[in-house]
Amino acid sequence: MCTAAYVKDSYPFVGEIKDLKLTNNETMVSFDVQSLFTCLPIQDCIEIVKRKLQTHNMPIEYAELLHHCLTSGYLLWNDEFYVQVDGVAMGSPVSPVVADLFMEDLEERALRSGPITPRFYKRYVDDTFTISPSDLTSAFLVHLNSINKNIQFTMELEANNSLAFLDILIIKNPDNTLSHTVYRKPTHTNKYLNGDSHQHPSQLATVGKSLFQRAHHLCDAEHLEDELHQVKLALHQNKLPVPRQHRRSRIKPPTVERQPAFLPYVKGVTDRIGNILKRASIKTVYKAHKKVSQFLRPIKSNIPLQTAGVYKLECECGLSYIGQTKRSIGTKVKEHIGDVKNRRSSKSAVCEHALDKPNHFIRFDKPQILAKEHRFIPRMIREAIEIQKHPNFNREDGWRLSNTWDPLIKNLKSQIQQTARPKDTVSAFCVQPERYSRYQLRNRWR
Repeated sequence: MCTAAYVKDSYPFVGEIKDLKLTNNETMVSFDVQSLFTCLPIQDCIEIVKRKLQTHNMPIEYAELLHHCLTSGYLLWNDEFYVQVDGVAMGSPVSPVVADLFMEDLEERALRSGPITPRFYKRYVDDTFTISPSDLTSAFLVHLNSINKNIQFTMELEANNSLAFLDILIIKNPDNTLSHTVYRKPTHTNKYLNGDSHQHPSQLATVGKSLFQRAHHLCDAEHLEDELHQVKLALHQNKLPVPRQHRRSRIKPPTVERQPAFLPYVKGVTDRIGNILKRASIKTVYKAHKKVSQFLRPIKSNIPLQTAGVYKLECECGLSYIGQTKRSIGTKVKEHIGDVKNRRSSKSAVCEHALDKPNHFIRFDKPQILAKEHRFIPRMIREAIEIQKHPNFNREDGWRLSNTWDPLIKNLKSQIQQTARPKDTVSAFCVQPERYSRYQLRNRWR
């Protein structure tokens, strides 16, 4: 349950301040936490959650699950692991919830025991907007920083009778009433989706619609025209269409809710397909061919063999073993080593081959990852392709592929090079439509 200080976003905040009027000795001030997520005290957060659960008669076991989520995080730096003592992971789904609960508890204590109680106090995550007496703002900042040594606040006072909060610029008028308009940082460049880019027209039109909507919601009557002029200028600079402001709403015909169709946008092709599907009440979602992230290298460290997929173990005799696993490849390789040590030849083809002749050495020290794949069907297809590509001592061929794969496999065999990391050239052929079940696909390929 949210406290009275909680504000969801900019839109309700505007409704809260539009009727406010400051006194002569009051000022606008914003308090912001320095590095909230990375400084959250874990044990304090867990205790707060326990009290909340008990207050609302909820199972206390939730706190135990939360303790596991918050204390089982590890960091990898220079191939070494470190335990995270305090702070929560930025990308964890539970982190924003924990941070919000902690801030609710902190602000309740601060407002209850502070030297002053601000007449107006609103918070969005770790950023607050307050109206308080001018001569006591510094004392309130000292009080906030004394509550928890890990959580320290900074203070920003109004400048030129204005203060920014979220994406709103709050302006104090000469009569001490408040005006509001859209706030842009000094580094703002007015760069949006370019109108010449290969995007569906509906997606290009959405940029202008969202900017106009924000202007109408966040600006008062005094600043609305200036903001609309700024938006139109930005749309022209980016070659985007300017939406019609007084467009009569048309009555939409009744439709049946159906599963949407996801199509790559190809101008003149998939948009026509979308028009045809629209007649059958099927909404079309257009996707870009590639995203920027696909052109960039991943920034996270990759731990060797800690992924599911298809792998190869080479033997010095020239043959190899091709396998697949839904767990980590490193775990599967350890199992092969255990089979050889315990001479489980009936269970393992790798063990049988290692014991076949003396001085038969399998390179367990250099396993090769042929494909990283978590999905079952693409992984099984890829294993079958790799078995046919390489000379091997597998006992079975995996999934049986139809004859339609023969030209592709023949072409791949001619391109095989003796490298430690074979190039991934067939992953695109392993992605099958998700509408088929595993049973249907297995029969289809046989």
